[in-house]
Amino acid sequence: MKKTLLVLVVLMVAMTTLFANGGTEAAATDKEWAPEQPITIMNHVKVGGAMDLYSRKWVEIAAKYTDATFVVDNNSGASGLTAGEWVLNQEADGYTVFALAPTYLDAVIQAELDCAEYVDGFEYIYNLMADPYCVLVPATSEFKTFEDLVNWAKAGNLITLAEPNYGAKYIDAVQVFGAVGVETKTITYEGAKNVFAALLGGQTIASVGNPGDTVKYEVRALAIGNPTKVAGLEDVPNYKELGYDEALDHISMWRGYAVKKGTPAGMITWFQNLCDQVSADPEWIEYMTANKLTVLTDKTDAFTKTVVDEVVSTIDILKAVDQISADYKYN
Repeated sequence: MKKTLLVLVVLMVAMTTLFANGGTEAAATDKEWAPEQPITIMNHVKVGGAMDLYSRKWVEIAAKYTDATFVVDNNSGASGLTAGEWVLNQEADGYTVFALAPTYLDAVIQAELDCAEYVDGFEYIYNLMADPYCVLVPATSEFKTFEDLVNWAKAGNLITLAEPNYGAKYIDAVQVFGAVGVETKTITYEGAKNVFAALLGGQTIASVGNPGDTVKYEVRALAIGNPTKVAGLEDVPNYKELGYDEALDHISMWRGYAVKKGTPAGMITWFQNLCDQVSADPEWIEYMTANKLTVLTDKTDAFTKTVVDEVVSTIDILKAVDQISADYKYN
């Protein structure tokens, strides 16, 4: 009997030790994840596109804080859909990161793809930046202020807008000019260069773009949808200052990182911590400011809300203008 009792005690101690060690190992795996091979950052834009440039700069600065190797890749096919699909087809092992912006979501919606797969198939882990939308006119335009443009439209004239597609900038135009109460007509062009060639060539009156466009092209911003002033454009009013709905100052283009759902929690924590370090780096802040961007540090919960809100509002607006089927919906 004593021998049997001794054996049971030994077994219980052994099992307790086994489970304790297993728990410790699992915790280490979750909290102390470290890459053992290169991590691919897949961009939804071509080489030289905005997110491509920003992610390459991010990798350069991240090298100050980690020995991890990052490989920046690009797949801009089908407006970025091929990049998203490629990421979804990879293992959720932590070695693939998706660098995206609202344009990817726009492509999903306009193609009326299944949001459960192409939107909810990702975990949105870090929103890096905000790039406000603004109303742009040629530098030589007769319209000196936003109110000049609005009053001209209210006098019976039609504001024509040059935009790359019925995507994020078009959505902002619908929201802004709808709130103001004037009619617009959007003419789409392939790519930013063609958009601004049309605007500067007099084919349209205005365009909804971003503050950085004022550096790249001979254009002026009449209004910027941002709650705070943008460096170098301090004299340009936001919508609250113009007397319109303050909510218009909180609609902006964002750019950030996502991973395939099911990616190890330890990797996500490791990557978010690295993003925090880069976002606080003076070189990154200076780079963002020079490009008239606002540094963000939104993690999973906040970033996911931003994405879902964007998807829902985009679907509603595109339905209203008959650009997608009436029965298409987000889950």
